[in-house]
Amino acid sequence: MNASEPALIQFEGVKLAQLLHRGSPQTLMASVGVFIQWRKLNGSPPSQSRTFNIFYSDPSTTEPEASTFGIAAEHDKDIAPNSQGVSESHIPALHCLSWIETGCDGKLQQRIEQVIGEGGYDWHFEQFPPFIERLRFYPDVAMAEAQSRVYLPVR
Repeated sequence: MNASEPALIQFEGVKLAQLLHRGSPQTLMASVGVFIQWRKLNGSPPSQSRTFNIFYSDPSTTEPEASTFGIAAEHDKDIAPNSQGVSESHIPALHCLSWIETGCDGKLQQRIEQVIGEGGYDWHFEQFPPFIERLRFYPDVAMAEAQSRVYLPVR
């Protein structure tokens, strides 16, 4: 996995349509499929609205069956009740440590912990959890070419 150098930035905040995946990460792709279906039905393709994932559970302290993961897209319209379970949410304006990761997500948690440890940053999960913006993703590009911008809220 290749990465850019972390930099402190101001994330401006964004209104989202979000589906919460609760439970084992092994069943995550089923939830992703449900969210893709919602995006197609609501005219919110990745080419027109940014894609985000929010890590509500800290994998180092949460059992896999109790994890919560946000699957989201930028969406500025009201969201009607729907069978997919997608609801309105947001990421607030935040001061973040941010960098771009290239490749699969397999080592993302390890990289986040490495950046925190090397930089001596004061990271507070309770302020807002880490999140990523999908810049280029599979199957549009090969897994090794996928890119995500990581946002780690800091004080």
